[in-house]
Amino acid sequence: MKFLYGRRFLIVFVAAIVVMVCSPGVRSAEKTVSRVRAGYVSPSTDNVLLPIAQKRGYLQKQGIEVEIIALRGGVQMAQALLSDSLQFAQMAGSVVVRSVLSGGDLVMIAGFINRISYLMVSRPEVGSMKDLVGKKIATASIGGSVDSVLRLGLRASGVDPQNAILLPAGPPMARIAAVASGQMDATIVLPENLGAVEKAGLKTLKDLSELDAHIQHTGLVVRKRLIKDNRDLVKRFLMAIVESIDFYNHNQRETLEIMSAFAGTKEARPLMDSYQFHKRLFAPLPYPSAEGFKTVLAEMREQVTDQKKFSADQFFDKTLLDELKLK
Repeated sequence: MKFLYGRRFLIVFVAAIVVMVCSPGVRSAEKTVSRVRAGYVSPSTDNVLLPIAQKRGYLQKQGIEVEIIALRGGVQMAQALLSDSLQFAQMAGSVVVRSVLSGGDLVMIAGFINRISYLMVSRPEVGSMKDLVGKKIATASIGGSVDSVLRLGLRASGVDPQNAILLPAGPPMARIAAVASGQMDATIVLPENLGAVEKAGLKTLKDLSELDAHIQHTGLVVRKRLIKDNRDLVKRFLMAIVESIDFYNHNQRETLEIMSAFAGTKEARPLMDSYQFHKRLFAPLPYPSAEGFKTVLAEMREQVTDQKKFSADQFFDKTLLDELKLK
């Protein structure tokens, strides 16, 4: 009897182990975790989706462990991707275009900021964008990224940049000070600078994101080779980012906490201004913008001598988002 009892116990024990091993939870725990590196340039709101995906566990849910790395600039980011030091990166469309023109295989799979994410601010006496004709407008540096966006905003507002006086004045606070002192009449700033603008007695002349002007700025970028070799990984990473956008748009308090830690600031006004501004720009399904890449190509006309050889769809891939959409 003791032998039968012991045998029955053994059978029950083995059966229990089989049930545990075959259960979904254990199988999930045994899945191989994909370890990747993802990069960004500045701790700004358009780059906050990565830390949201990490802190909220969306990447972990997709079986991905990510190391988020800050690099100094877009060129270094592109080099890191091409050398496989990074697998994913948030960067501007202009960096993607320059890399592809140089023979790189980078491609944008999601576009987060497809419009001008700046505001035109001015002295109180400037009535409209058309009043900027003949006025002094402060830019960061002639030929830089801020300067390109400023010129695009002027053209989209019906003002030829050649009919205004664009002068270099440095970073945002220096530009605001130049306008407040009367040396300049207007400049463009990011939404997080609005508090300083109001304190200086200036006004918001135009929210440039409202213009009918598309330019592909920040997006999620990978190598085409990674899509070919591990399409499933890229789709899972992208799914985590899509979930992060949904969280951003529906969870203000928690998102502001993540933004604060990411940017290293506890100043409530800049965080809130930036949060509200980007909430209007982050689309639920963040498709890259063909029109935005056309604008980037047009802005780089000196580097692209024969633009007929290039089309906007060479720089982005929307098929992964299409596949997620069909799920």
